[in-house]
Amino acid sequence: MDNKEEILREELKEVLSLPKIDYVRVLKLSTQLAEFDQSHIRFSVDAGLIDKLGNELVARQETAVSELVKNGYDADATDVKLTFENTEKIGGTLIIEDNGSGMSAEQLRDGFMRISSTEKIQNPVSVKYHRRRAGKKGIGRFSVQRLGHNLTIRTYVANSQNGYQLDIDWDAYSSNVDLGFVSNKIKQIPARGFSGTVLVIKNLRDRWSEAAISRIYQYISDIMLPQKHHYDEEGLDPGMNVYFYQNNDSVRKEILDQKLDIFQHALALIEGKVDSNYNGTFAIHSNKLKFDYSSEIGLDVDMPNMPFKNIRNVKYRVYYFIYDSKLIPRGQMSIIKKYSLKNSGIKLYRNGFRVLPYGEWGDDWLSLDKSTRRRSILPTHTNQNFFGYVEISDESGDFEETSSREGLLNNEAFVELQNFIYRSLVSAVIKIAEQRNLKIVSGQKQQDDGQWEEINVRVKNIAFTISELDKDFESGQETIEAKTKRRKKIKKLKEEFDEVKKLQKIAQAKSLREKSMLRILGSVGLTVGQFVHEIKNHFTNIESDLSSLMEAQLDNEAKNRISLLNKNFTSLKTYISYFDHVISANVVRTLRPLEMREVVKPFLDSIKADMERQGYQTPKMIFNGYNLYTKPMHPSEWSSILFNFYTNSKKAIKRAKTKGAICIECGESADNMIYLEFSDNGDGIPKEIENRIFEEFYTTTASDTLDKLDFSSEVTGTGLGLSIVRDIVSSYKGRVFVVSAKNNYSTCIRVEIPKASAKDLENIYC
Repeated sequence: MDNKEEILREELKEVLSLPKIDYVRVLKLSTQLAEFDQSHIRFSVDAGLIDKLGNELVARQETAVSELVKNGYDADATDVKLTFENTEKIGGTLIIEDNGSGMSAEQLRDGFMRISSTEKIQNPVSVKYHRRRAGKKGIGRFSVQRLGHNLTIRTYVANSQNGYQLDIDWDAYSSNVDLGFVSNKIKQIPARGFSGTVLVIKNLRDRWSEAAISRIYQYISDIMLPQKHHYDEEGLDPGMNVYFYQNNDSVRKEILDQKLDIFQHALALIEGKVDSNYNGTFAIHSNKLKFDYSSEIGLDVDMPNMPFKNIRNVKYRVYYFIYDSKLIPRGQMSIIKKYSLKNSGIKLYRNGFRVLPYGEWGDDWLSLDKSTRRRSILPTHTNQNFFGYVEISDESGDFEETSSREGLLNNEAFVELQNFIYRSLVSAVIKIAEQRNLKIVSGQKQQDDGQWEEINVRVKNIAFTISELDKDFESGQETIEAKTKRRKKIKKLKEEFDEVKKLQKIAQAKSLREKSMLRILGSVGLTVGQFVHEIKNHFTNIESDLSSLMEAQLDNEAKNRISLLNKNFTSLKTYISYFDHVISANVVRTLRPLEMREVVKPFLDSIKADMERQGYQTPKMIFNGYNLYTKPMHPSEWSSILFNFYTNSKKAIKRAKTKGAICIECGESADNMIYLEFSDNGDGIPKEIENRIFEEFYTTTASDTLDKLDFSSEVTGTGLGLSIVRDIVSSYKGRVFVVSAKNNYSTCIRVEIPKASAKDLENIYC
């Protein structure tokens, strides 16, 4: 046996034999003796870890104080008092006192004094009020080390004859000292008649001015979600109140909250929830707009009733503000705007406590500011437009805070939470904008250009004037004053008639243009139909001749040419077959619901050979969901829409001098619209003409002479294609507009057609 090991053995025996055992000495000797174990090795912990857990791990004063307040909540406290004594300079004292359940000697030793204690994991619900406990990692208590150099704990358990006092000098936990060798004095103290815990943090590391304390007060007020009283086996949970006091030179002053009652000026209240069965909903209530709305929202954008996978027991309540003098009283506008600079945003609460930095100024955890900057949705929806909170009841621990207590881990549950809140808020903002008759997306145009509405207004004015004249005649007034009034009314009547005549001429000219174009298109349709019929009559002979040539004994060059000819003929047959199907379907005037797959797939099959000949990439088809039925339509109408998009894409791709790529994506939007998005990688559409491309006779490719016509592009612009698309879509109360291009594409046009109703689908399979 090693001589040193023998010395340690003898020394340990001697210490243990003494009447008063020196436990620190026993621990040190035992640790040194264990180092002679050649078969095992053990972790040791440096006392400097305490500094890392407190001073470094807890980044901010606010976070440190909030952790200590949370301990009171976990202990079923109904009141927590914080007193700052002589804190204008470094070295002051902070006293945190609660009336919670307190701690026994065992709880102090096995709970408070044990790093990463599992007590809150093993007992996640408080005893008295069954509160969901906020902390689980067992390191939040080291916030006291972040705040001051010395800590005294006095704690009392109900119906106990005494309490306990524990004194800790954090400076004793220095580096290069084994953590287990640092001891702290504990002693019994007289009971005080009621339970609770008092933390006295002395020799504070920072100064706390009145402004700093007010800031902490505001922070603590924010992290404490207003408690909704609930009943359990023990009765009513009264919630928890937090009081702040400042005590300088024996003068005690309470710090009060100065909140603004601003929510009565909100444009709307938006509320949402995901229930215990993972089903999501959201609702809008607006007194100003006299508008209420509710809807399901699911994991899949196109399937509102699809349950979420990772989130439940989530709810939010948000007030939506538009800073418009028409919506907010002028005297309140500046007050609310100023208040919003510090208090707007959507805060996140987990098990009753605020999780930072979500909802802080500059934090965009829901990407609301980012979305507004993109301008894909025009109605404003920045963080400054919202005041509210999200509440998570996290019984299963799906949402975990980071070890620094600054945010949640970015796991699947958190991403799903962001998805739910962002989509429901944006959907609500869109619904509110629709109620206000506002433009939703760039490129969106009103269905009417306003002229017909203007004529109606003029006619109403004329009718009103005539009615007034009738009243005058019936009254028999013949005074000079009456005659003067009558002359003015007649003059006004003539002016209104003149305006109606002008508007009528404009409307008639437009109607004549449309009728003329319909006749042209009708004759073109007849010609195409006749052409298709004639071509089909020659198919059998051509196929027979090609078959004979393929079997003939020819040289390789001739065979290659015949093979190419056969390929081109197959392409022609595909085109003719597609047009024949479209024309035949259009002969039957009955409209029927169309599933987007039966629209898109035949179209892509018909252009496949042409795309290969042009050297394009294989087109992409994306279908988000099933049963994507539009309201009853003519099949030929979708053919017209898609061919117009395709011919425009070909011209754009040619101008861009790139390898063509086309993508067609279909799905169902949250407002029961079936959408189709047609994307290409051409030269794009300039922002300044996005709203004009659907106008009649507007084109970017028209040639003024035959010599300038580029036949290699196969088509030239007449300015009618997208106008026809607009008219088709509008006739079904749909919309067509330019949206932001997807990745790897430069242009995207979106068509929305109302979804088929249950009644529309009744006879679809008959």
